[in-house]
Amino acid sequence: MSIKSFYTSQFLRSLAEAMISPFLSVYLLFLGATKALIGLASTLPDFASLFSQLFWGSLSESTFKKKVFIIFGGIAWALMWIPIALVKEPLLLVSLLTIQALLSSASAPAWTALLIRSTSSYKIAHVQGNLNAIANFAAFIGTMIAGLILNTFGFLPFIFYLIAFLGIMSRVPFFNFHEPITPKSDGSLKSILKRTFNFSRIKSEKELIKLITAITFLNFSVSLAAPFLSVYVIKGLNGNLINIATLSIISAIATIIFSRPWGVVVEKIGRKLVMLACIIPAALIPFVYAIAPNIEWIYFYNFIGAMAWAGFNLAAFAYLASILPKEKLDSFIGFYNLFAGLGSSAGPFVGGILSEFLGLKNLFFLSTFLRLLTIILIERLEEKPSFKPRFSGLTFEFLGLGYRIENFVSTYSLVMLETLRQSFFLINFKNHFKLRASSRKVPRLLKQK
Repeated sequence: MSIKSFYTSQFLRSLAEAMISPFLSVYLLFLGATKALIGLASTLPDFASLFSQLFWGSLSESTFKKKVFIIFGGIAWALMWIPIALVKEPLLLVSLLTIQALLSSASAPAWTALLIRSTSSYKIAHVQGNLNAIANFAAFIGTMIAGLILNTFGFLPFIFYLIAFLGIMSRVPFFNFHEPITPKSDGSLKSILKRTFNFSRIKSEKELIKLITAITFLNFSVSLAAPFLSVYVIKGLNGNLINIATLSIISAIATIIFSRPWGVVVEKIGRKLVMLACIIPAALIPFVYAIAPNIEWIYFYNFIGAMAWAGFNLAAFAYLASILPKEKLDSFIGFYNLFAGLGSSAGPFVGGILSEFLGLKNLFFLSTFLRLLTIILIERLEEKPSFKPRFSGLTFEFLGLGYRIENFVSTYSLVMLETLRQSFFLINFKNHFKLRASSRKVPRLLKQK
C-alpha cells in the first residue's frame, strides 16, 4: 500500500509538471526574455533548491514524520503557480520560480529517503522503473493536453490553475501514509544547522564522491544546451508549440515502453554497465539537433535518446541507493542533490552567455563533446560486473573499443528482448482475461435466451 502512494502521487505530480515544463522556456521568450535570462530562469531556482535541500534534509532527519515534508513541499510547489499565472514581466517570473524552488525542495530529500526505506534493496530498480514509467505516461497525457490548449489559446491563467490543483492532489495519498520506523537525530536548531553545513561527513564516502563527480559533470554538460533545444525548434527550425509538445510526447512514450525492461536489465547485469551503454546515445541528442535539416530528424532520434536516458537515470538511481549510508540517509541525499545539481544550475546560465558568442549550433556541439567525456568518470565507479557481453571476438585495443562495443550491443540486445518479453506477456494476459470474461458470459446469455 505504501508504494501505491508513491505511484499515485508520481502520476498526478508528473501530469501537472508536463503541462508547463516543456513550455517554460517558450513562455519566457513570449514575455520578452533574453537568452541569458532564459538560462537564469533555470539557474536561480536550481541554486535555491539545491542549497535549501541541505537544510530540509537535516531537518527531516530530526523527525519521524518524513511525509510532512513531502506534503508541504508539494503543496507549496502547487500554490506558487497561482501568482505565476498573472505574471507579465520575465524578471518577476524568475523571482517567483526561485521562491517556488526554495519551498518545494522540502520534499526532495524526504521523498527519496522514504522511498528507499519503504523498498527492499533488491526491488529498488524495479520500483523506480515503475515510477519512471508512470511519470512518463502522465507526462504523455499532460503534454498532449497542454500543447493543444497552449497552441490554440496561448498561456491562459486557467492552465496554471489546473496545474496548481493537480499538484495539491498529488500529495493527498501521503495524508494516511504509514511510515517505517527510522532513526531520529537531535532536533535542536543548533544541531540541525551544524549538520546542514558539515561537509566533512562526506569525505569518507569515496564511492559517493566518484558518483557525484560524474553526475555533476554530466548535468553541467547536459544543461549547457538543454534549455535552448526548445528555443532552437522555434527559431532555427520554424517550429511551433505543437512540435515541442510532440517531442515531449515521443520522449514520454519511449520512457514508458523501456522503463520496466531497463529495471530488469539493471538488476541482471549491473548499474555501471547500463550507464556506460546509455551515455553515448544520450550524449548525441544536441548533435542531432544541430545537424537536423527538419523536425522529423529530431522526432526520430528523440525516441532513441529518451530510451537511453530511461536506462541511465534508472541505473544511476539504483547505484546511488546501493552506496548511500543508511543511518544518515536524508542529509546525504541533500548533499548528493546539492553537488550533482550544481552542474544543472550553472549550465543554463553559462550556456546562455556562450550562445550569444558561439550561436546555438556550436553550443550544441560543445554540449555533445562534454557529455561524451563523462564516460571517463563513469569508468572510475567501482562495481564488480555480474555479466559478460554476449558477443566475443572483438579485439580493438584503442580506447577499449572492443569492450565498449560488446557492452553496448549486449546491453541493448537484452533490453530489447526484455521489452518484447514483457509485451508478449501483456498481450497473452489480455487475451487470457478476455477469454475468461467471455466464457463467464456464456451461461448468462444462454439463460437469458
